[in-house]
Amino acid sequence: MAQVGYDSLEGVLRLTSAGERELDPFVVEVLTYHAALELEMDHLIARMLPRPDRLQGGGLGFKHKISVINAAWRGRPEDGDLLADALTRYNDLRNAVAHADQHKGVERIFSALSAAGTLINPDQAVNPTPYDVAVSICAFMGEDPGGRRLLRTLGEFDDVINSHLPTAFERSADDDT
Repeated sequence: MAQVGYDSLEGVLRLTSAGERELDPFVVEVLTYHAALELEMDHLIARMLPRPDRLQGGGLGFKHKISVINAAWRGRPEDGDLLADALTRYNDLRNAVAHADQHKGVERIFSALSAAGTLINPDQAVNPTPYDVAVSICAFMGEDPGGRRLLRTLGEFDDVINSHLPTAFERSADDDT
């Protein structure tokens, strides 16, 4: 129909092949939390604008939402810039994992996102997951210091459960032998 020699059968075979691949948990996590962050951005924008009901549904893309948030930011301007940078880097990671041609730079892009996450949450884990960074971003958008304290406490609890406790059990097992 397009009159350009596109082979529909080849296209269907490529689609079928793509659907048969095993899902990469990292990719699923990035896509899931990118979508969740976008919903949180919508909630934030609705609180920032005097007439959010006038926004056309589906009319703003992720990058546009970042710009609106940064432009309407009422806190310290440098904090708005930090948030915009972290959100932009999350979007870059989403694009890298969603488009097969960009997979080469995923580690570098995730490293840059992790660094941006650390700037907005110094208590973020040393080796954060996409979820950890998304939580840091979400916590940064609010003005509740209790939320950030809770994140720090949960991080410390996670460290005890996943690092210290297994090490203690290993030592205990070694002592029994």
